[in-house]
Amino acid sequence: MKRSDIITTIIAIYGAVLSTIAIVSQLLSDRVKVKLTVSRNMQMVDDHRYRGMTLTIVRVTNIGRRPVTITTFGAIRLYPNTNFVTVDSQPQLPCEITEGKYIQSIWDQADMDFSTIDYWAAWDSHGRVHKLQEASRFNHWKSVFQLERSFRKKKALN
Repeated sequence: MKRSDIITTIIAIYGAVLSTIAIVSQLLSDRVKVKLTVSRNMQMVDDHRYRGMTLTIVRVTNIGRRPVTITTFGAIRLYPNTNFVTVDSQPQLPCEITEGKYIQSIWDQADMDFSTIDYWAAWDSHGRVHKLQEASRFNHWKSVFQLERSFRKKKALN
């Protein structure tokens, strides 16, 4: 091999690697990204509706470039507890949120037992579930196993 052939091969490999990195970077940045945040032990000042209440604020934020329509959000609880979803949010659901926009809901914390929450979830119009884990992995797996076992028992009885 000549010296010019070696240099040409090195430049070709460098170009191929660089273009692959650029394409992967573009694909990863151009997808739906939703972030859930839960703020506990909050209090509202100068709002008579929430006076004397300890609040939990659940916020769903679009941190991606693509707009996403959130249809509902709430919490999935550990088995055998029932799940719950938000009823009152700002703005009202379903709602399309563009880059950097958010939807939030304010809940009275007195009615919540955080030890029974498996994860917080937001569902979009394409059926995707965006999650924020609350329970430990062990408790999550234990709950999933118990739920599947209860389904099998019900199916066997029918």
